[in-house]
Amino acid sequence: MQQKLLGFFMLGILLIGSAYAQDKRISGTVVSAESNSPLSGVSVRVVGAPTSTSTDDSGRYTIVANTGDVLIFTYLGHAEQRITVGESSLVDVSMLTDAQQLDEVIVSGVAGATDKRKMTVSVTKIGEAQLNAVPATSLSSALTGKVAGLRTSSVGGAPGQQADILLRGDNVLGVSASPLILIDGIIMQGSLADINVDDVESMEVIKGAAASALYGSRAGSGVISITTKRGKSGALGQTQVTVRNEVGFQNLQRYMETSESHMYKLADDWEQYRGQYTKYAGVTFPDGYTGGYNAGISGSRIIDDDGYMDNPYGVYRFNPADVFQTGNTLTNFIGVSNRSEKNNIYLSFENNVQQGVVAHRDGYERQNYRFNIDQELAPWLTVSATNLFINRKIEQPSGIFYNVARMEKDIDLFAPNSDGQPYNIRVNHFNSEVTNPLYPLYKQRDNRNTRRWMGNYSANVKFTEWANLDVSQTLEIENYRREVINPKDTWNAAATAYTNGSLQHESEEFATYNTQITLNLSKQFGDLRVNSKLSYLYENRNYERTNTQASAFIVTDIEAFNNFTAINSAASSKEKERAQNYFAIVGLDYKDRYLLDGMFRYDGSSLFGPDARWNPYYRISGAYRISQDVNIRGIDELKVRAAYGTAGIRPEFAWQYEVYTLSSGVATASQKGNTELRPSQTAELEFGLNVDFLKKFTFEGVYARSKTTDQFLNVPLIGFLNDGFTSQRQNAGTVESNTLELMLGANWLRKNNFSWSSNIVFSRIRQQITELPIPAYWLNAVNGDVNAFRIAEGETYGAIYGRRMVRTLDEMARQLPAGASISDYTVNSEGYVILAGTEGTTTERPVVYTENGAPWLGKIGDGNAKFNMGIANTFNYKGVTLYVLLDWKNGGDVYNSNEQRMAFNNVSQRQDMTNVPDGQKKAASYWTVGMYDGNNANAYWVEDASYLKLREVAIGYTIPAKALSGFLNGTVKGLTFKAVGRNLFTFTNYSGYDPEVGTLRQPLDGIGTNPIYRNLAFSLGFNL
Repeated sequence: MQQKLLGFFMLGILLIGSAYAQDKRISGTVVSAESNSPLSGVSVRVVGAPTSTSTDDSGRYTIVANTGDVLIFTYLGHAEQRITVGESSLVDVSMLTDAQQLDEVIVSGVAGATDKRKMTVSVTKIGEAQLNAVPATSLSSALTGKVAGLRTSSVGGAPGQQADILLRGDNVLGVSASPLILIDGIIMQGSLADINVDDVESMEVIKGAAASALYGSRAGSGVISITTKRGKSGALGQTQVTVRNEVGFQNLQRYMETSESHMYKLADDWEQYRGQYTKYAGVTFPDGYTGGYNAGISGSRIIDDDGYMDNPYGVYRFNPADVFQTGNTLTNFIGVSNRSEKNNIYLSFENNVQQGVVAHRDGYERQNYRFNIDQELAPWLTVSATNLFINRKIEQPSGIFYNVARMEKDIDLFAPNSDGQPYNIRVNHFNSEVTNPLYPLYKQRDNRNTRRWMGNYSANVKFTEWANLDVSQTLEIENYRREVINPKDTWNAAATAYTNGSLQHESEEFATYNTQITLNLSKQFGDLRVNSKLSYLYENRNYERTNTQASAFIVTDIEAFNNFTAINSAASSKEKERAQNYFAIVGLDYKDRYLLDGMFRYDGSSLFGPDARWNPYYRISGAYRISQDVNIRGIDELKVRAAYGTAGIRPEFAWQYEVYTLSSGVATASQKGNTELRPSQTAELEFGLNVDFLKKFTFEGVYARSKTTDQFLNVPLIGFLNDGFTSQRQNAGTVESNTLELMLGANWLRKNNFSWSSNIVFSRIRQQITELPIPAYWLNAVNGDVNAFRIAEGETYGAIYGRRMVRTLDEMARQLPAGASISDYTVNSEGYVILAGTEGTTTERPVVYTENGAPWLGKIGDGNAKFNMGIANTFNYKGVTLYVLLDWKNGGDVYNSNEQRMAFNNVSQRQDMTNVPDGQKKAASYWTVGMYDGNNANAYWVEDASYLKLREVAIGYTIPAKALSGFLNGTVKGLTFKAVGRNLFTFTNYSGYDPEVGTLRQPLDGIGTNPIYRNLAFSLGFNL
């Protein structure tokens, strides 16, 4: 028995020895297939085993493996390589650049270029393919529906106007919450809408303070980093030419529906004048009258006895299409690139025209000229230059959509003025406030011209394989000029005399020069890869503005300020801003699975008070790639991560200083200075989960909680106790937000000539003002409209505040007037309490809800959506591609101030009783006097602004280079025909032009808002 045991023991020893004898040390060198230079930090691992390593600075590696094992080599921006271990112990590898893998590399907010799988913070990258599926007419709207946690709104909606962008919660009071924009390392001050999409290689969205901490006191609302093309992707030694031409059409998705009837008594013989004008009782019209203001008219319109708006007009002339045309859009783009062993170059030109939908306005015109170059002067020295020149012209009307909506149906926009000028300015004889919207469009010249130059000039000095230095000088110079001319023979609103005209000149110029020096370090220490940066940034910004106005030209057709007897007003201002910033960041990668990142930044700015000149920011983040240690069936990548970081927002220029107002040479104290004013600070804690599974799906889930302190509050002061100053900017107040973001990418089917892929993003954001040590206050009304958005402690940021009407008899019982009984009241068909017996009469009125004898003031709506969701699908069949993007906003209210004003003007569709059965009609005064509520914000005018938009759609056909080889000797390398649609359809119950109006902070549909235009276009692109 002992001999048998000994025999089994010896056999086991032999088997174990034999197994170990199969293990061997595999070594080799990994180089770039394009340059043959060694690649440092390449991940090398054995399939199905925890064994892994990385290449050193010379590209060499050593790993233990068995014959037959499969080695996987992965590296940033390069195609994965799989090699089976054979008899040889030497395995050298040459890795090819992979454009698809380059889309998986993040360069913003990190210590060095990082594989997306190794990110410890939230950065979403949108590549060229996603951007070019439907090239946006404005880069500011190119991300809508594509990034979880990103929200946009049209603001004014006019051509060339930048969209309002928010990343996660709106956490700041008193200043803009727009993200910091970087383009090729340039901190951008001007409009993102002026950057052409065809030049863009990728956009990286750095969400939240934890991710954006690297950018310090300017990044509390996140960062969008844009990288443009540089000619690096083409074949060596071959010039590539890309041409794209697009022609399209813009129009409104819908017109605002208004009343088809009126409430005024008609003359007994009114039908005899049908087709000429509306003949009202009690009014005498001169012979030959056809409409509009006429001094020969006497008398006034009389409201019909029942007060119903169910009387027809004698003629129906007004059509919104007379003002809102179908505008043309045009894009002409050409890009030229070339790459050699030591040089790459990219040049482009784009002409972009968006006529808009308003008659007599040219809309938006822009020309972009770009020149990017990288040149290796020596193996240790590379210099780069980025240049962009933009020339822009805008003719943008204001308030036109409101003015058009309040037209009565018999108005003739095309009747001449008494002097023969077209578009009689006073189109409604009985309402002098209503003027012809076409007249100022025809008569007034309002030209806005901008010239802008952006540049980045840099050098990279390579000391060793693991250390190099970047030195850059960036600049952005913008010159803006606006000229508004009302000629001498411009009619006044009453059409009784000329205004004698006016002239306004406005100019703005800003120049930003930033210098940055960055030491980049990247070295492999066994299984540990260390990436780090040490950087210094100096910012120099200068801004100046002038504005001069004068009225009453002396003589005609000399449009200069020396043609006035006096200048009405002239103002100017200058600002100078300086900042110095230091930061250090370190990223640790141990065995491709344990990831740790830490950074510290110290910012000093002249915008901070002298006693708070320097402010620190930091971040600590980490991730664990579980799937590198644990093999889970069906799971390709599994990572958990967490991050905590801080970032800030700088105060505005004048807030730290004592401010006086000047009038007739007299200075009056206004704002008290604050030497301790500092930037607001946002601290964010973020958790993330990343899962790739079944070789088809990619999932990301993120939860973030942020808290912003040191808000900028305008604190009221008692003047006589503060040397006459009545206010001071102070750091106080707290806003907190919670964000849930989900993303699912799916390759549903990829078979033969057909593929179907999807990208779904979801976000749910909640924000609350948790501390406000001053009395609640109103946000400034947009365009002088209704005050409806209130800042109050404990309230949602975005809450709509106002009054409301009594809805129940129980409520009415609590506020009965003296001597009244509850039996005196009833609830009407709309669900509002009125005096009993008045329903359907001219005395029917809703009752304002009161508390303690005063009108109640409280929350009547919330502008924040319940959630936002984007659903993109791409279908490919042979050369045909179909792309569809749906943008869904669920919940979130809009204050419809336009409709409230329509009721006041007696043109609201709600007042139209034409087809309402008898017994159900209401007099117009129910809304004009009652629900209008003196133009106070009232819950009656709050509407749900949920929508589902067909945001983007494209169908195209690509003819490959092979099929064109016999055409023009193969000069054309590819040809793409495409039909694209932008904002084609909106499914909503909102009654206005478009539910996507106003800003995200103040979603109000008012006088100055423009709806988003629908755009249908056709493009032809080809490569040479």
